[in-house]
Amino acid sequence: MSDYVEILKRGGNEAIKINPPTGADFHITSRGSDWLFTVFCVNLLFGVILVPLMFRKPVRDRFVYYTAIAPNLFMSIAYFTMASNLGWIPVRAKYNHVQTSTQKEHPGYRQIFYARYVGWFLAFPWPIIQMSLLGGTPLWQIAFNVGMTEIFTVCWLIAACVHSTYKWGYYTIGIGAAIVVCISLMTTTFTLVKARGKDVSNVFITFMSIIMFLWLIAYPTCFGITDGGNVLQPDSATIFYGIIDLLILSVMPVLFMPLANYLGIERLGLIFDKAPESVGPVAEKKMPSPASFKSSDSDSSIKEKLKLKKKHKKDKKKAKKAKKAKKAKKAKKAKEEEEDVATESE
Repeated sequence: MSDYVEILKRGGNEAIKINPPTGADFHITSRGSDWLFTVFCVNLLFGVILVPLMFRKPVRDRFVYYTAIAPNLFMSIAYFTMASNLGWIPVRAKYNHVQTSTQKEHPGYRQIFYARYVGWFLAFPWPIIQMSLLGGTPLWQIAFNVGMTEIFTVCWLIAACVHSTYKWGYYTIGIGAAIVVCISLMTTTFTLVKARGKDVSNVFITFMSIIMFLWLIAYPTCFGITDGGNVLQPDSATIFYGIIDLLILSVMPVLFMPLANYLGIERLGLIFDKAPESVGPVAEKKMPSPASFKSSDSDSSIKEKLKLKKKHKKDKKKAKKAKKAKKAKKAKKAKEEEEDVATESE
């Protein structure tokens, strides 16, 4: 029995022992690591389930699956890194709200997971892309929305790593970028969504309401009391961030798939055309059949034959005219010779 207990102990989560948080006064414990591994498992589970389901669909119908698989896999990598107590740096806190008995300086050094922000950089654009595609937003507008989303993640990464009060400048710029994206979606995209029907607009409003609440209220609050304000311990911070990340970067992208299928992939224009002139999602077009290619080939060959035939006719007419002119000239010469002989005989 004692051997079994020892095996169980050795089989537990040893990430903190193997990768100790050296240099950080405020860091995650084994409980925080357990929660991060839980979030990792949820993200990975969604990704593993969606990938085989994707291959059951035709190639042209898979784009909706990509938008759900990508954020889940990106965040699974980020959360595995954090759960393993990797992908972090010690940053001296600006505020001394959290304290430990072992810290040598006041404020102490807080464990900042840059891996989280890297995961955001890769995963955050996908829910924004999904909302943009509901209205058939032009590609240049989608690119703008994605770019502003990346500004948000980069600014908050810098804000988390900065010790001084200048962190709040980057924090504000990041929130400003998020507001610009929300305005873009609620004006340009929502106008296009309304033209597609009430059911599509209802889905868009529901999703955007949740995204804006989490993005503009939940995330700023979480950052303010964790990486920014040093109010909550890192374990509590992982729970707060983990719940928000699961909702906006895992559950919502996955829910978008059945809703898009219900509304109609063709109707939403989420089928990629194979035509080279098409770049991005377009409405479904009928691909030309092999018979049409044959007919077009035969048409071109017929045109060439007609051209050759016309040229041959023209050449034939020219040859006839030249022959007639030659005969006329010969006849005229013969007539002139007969007239000369007649005048000489007289």
